[in-house]
This record gives sequence, structure tokens and C-alpha cells, in this order.
Amino acid sequence: MNVIGNLTFKKISRVSPSQFHSMKNCAYKSLLAEAFEKKPLLPVSPNAYLGTVLHKMLELISRGEIKNETEFNSKFDNEILLMENDLKEKGYDFFVPLQMNVRDYGMKKIQLKKHLRSATASPREQTGINFISEKWLESKDKLVGGRMDLIIEEADETEIIDFKTGAITEDVFDDNGETYLEVKNEYQEQLKLYAYLYFDCNGKFPTQLSLVDLAKQKFDVEFTEEECKAVFEEAKSLLTETNKSIDTATFKANPSEDNCKFCLYRPACKFYLQFLTTENYFNDVCGLVKDVVKYQNGNVSVFVEKGNNKISVTGFATDKFEYFNSNRNKQINLFNLRKEATEFVYSATKTTKIYE
Repeated sequence: MNVIGNLTFKKISRVSPSQFHSMKNCAYKSLLAEAFEKKPLLPVSPNAYLGTVLHKMLELISRGEIKNETEFNSKFDNEILLMENDLKEKGYDFFVPLQMNVRDYGMKKIQLKKHLRSATASPREQTGINFISEKWLESKDKLVGGRMDLIIEEADETEIIDFKTGAITEDVFDDNGETYLEVKNEYQEQLKLYAYLYFDCNGKFPTQLSLVDLAKQKFDVEFTEEECKAVFEEAKSLLTETNKSIDTATFKANPSEDNCKFCLYRPACKFYLQFLTTENYFNDVCGLVKDVVKYQNGNVSVFVEKGNNKISVTGFATDKFEYFNSNRNKQINLFNLRKEATEFVYSATKTTKIYE
């Protein structure tokens, strides 16, 4: 099974705009990611792997490297094949083919093609307009840096565009309790950081910040120069404080459902594992192995004791019987389970991981 071992923390050299929001919510997560060289301890959602392919395609379309549907189909199939081969090498072959494991796979591909038609409908080469894709910019002190999807420079106007393959807006409440859609705060902060990086490198701020989704919808992000500078200073301060925690060994985390539910490093987080001993709303279980049963159909169930609670986890393959049987009365941590309707009953999934 999987064992974490001793952790060696490393200082984070730079904070990126895409990393900032997550780091602000829980800096310890970023330290764990650095300690494991950004290699996740749990499988990422198959939607994330497809999202990587979609974002790569958007990049190629924006750079004019894909000009027609024939090129699109060929490149898309090739990128999917590369991703699926990578998943197999990582032992995540249960996600292959991606088409069978991602909801709305075909619809996302159709939406992506809309960007292709947009790109070919108007000439890329226009006098006085400069299209810059995948541009790396970093602050002069090199503490903040990131790659911008697309910069459009024209005369006295500059637009920074960031492509997103998921939902860009979320429901928020106004003072009267009414809901309305607003661009997610993490994306607003990300673009404001990009804006300041552009200023730090070029001596002027962009005039427009935009987000574009797969459906070709465009969302503007309002900003002021003061806001951009404030987010930039906050990011640098956060980086300094996070690295200082390594020197002082005073680590802090912020365990909560929002911060931990999708964290790929929670098997190594002592704060989360302690949190898990008292909370039961996660799809993870920790406890002592008390019993294990192998049924005639080959399925294996393990019975775990967590405090005063007796938890059963069903649906393991036959080869797990000897492991559980030899680890009776030992602490194990089970991640990515499925919570059943009956209280304290879970079942294993294809992404379930066991850590000691």
C-alpha cells in the first residue's frame, strides 16, 4: 500500500496567479505540493485531464496553428491519445478512454470548434494589432510570475484574455438576499495579478481584462490599478509568510470541506487527518482495521473502527483481502470512497487509494 514517509519541505520560489487563490485559502497545501514535486497523491478528476487537452487546443487555435476542421480533428485526437497514454503510465488506465469517463465530452468538443470558426472568420494578421499567446511574464523581483493565455495589443489599448474550460461565474447574494451571477473571485484576483505583471514588465496597465469559456462567452473583469497592486503585494506577502513557516516549523492549515474536499495532497496533511477523526461528511475514512470478509463472489469488505463508530467499506477486489487481514488493529486511511445511503457504510471506487 501507499506510505507517506518523512516530509522534506522546500521553499516556494514563486507564486503564480493561478496558484494564488488556493494558496491563500490554505498555504500548507502549497507546501505539500512543493514537497511532493507537484505529483498528486490522489487521482485527479478525469474532467481535469480533458480540461488540460481543451486548454491546449485553445492555445493552438489562438496562435493560429490550427486553421481548419481537419487540422482540429487531427490535433485533438493526437492530444487525447497523448493524455491517455500518460494516464496509463501513471496507473490511471481506469480513466481510459476519456470519452467514456467525462460527462458532455462530445459537447465540449463541439463548443471548442466554435473558437476555431471564430479564429478563421477574421484574419489574424491585422495592421497595428499584435496577438501574443502563452506569454510568460514575471515581476522584476521574480516572486510572482505566470503564463498569460492571450494578450491583444492595439494602439493605446491592451486586452488580457484568459481561457477557462469550466464554469466562470457563481451565484452570489446581494444585500436584499437576491442571487445574481458574478465572475468567481479567484478568477478576478488571477486576472488582476496578470494585469500587474503586465504593468511591471511594460510600464503600463492593460485596458481590459477578460475571461472566455468554451461556449465562446466573454466575461469582463472590472479593475483599478490600485486593486491590482494590492493583490500583487498580498501575493508577495503570502509567499514570504509561507516560506517563513518552514524556518520556524510553525505550520498552519485551514481544514474545511471547501479547502479539503478536492485537495490532492490530503493523504499527507496531518491537519486534515486529525480533522477526519471527528468529521464524517467526507468520502474519506480513517481508523483501525477490525475485521475483513471475503464473499463468495470475490468481493472484499473491510470493517474499520473510528472512535465509537464502526464503519464498513465494501467492494474491494479479492487481492485486497490479505492486505487488510495482515493489518488488523492498524491505522489506515481510505480516500475517494463512495458514501452509501446507510450511515457509516461506504463502497470502494476505481479511484480509491489506501494510505498507511
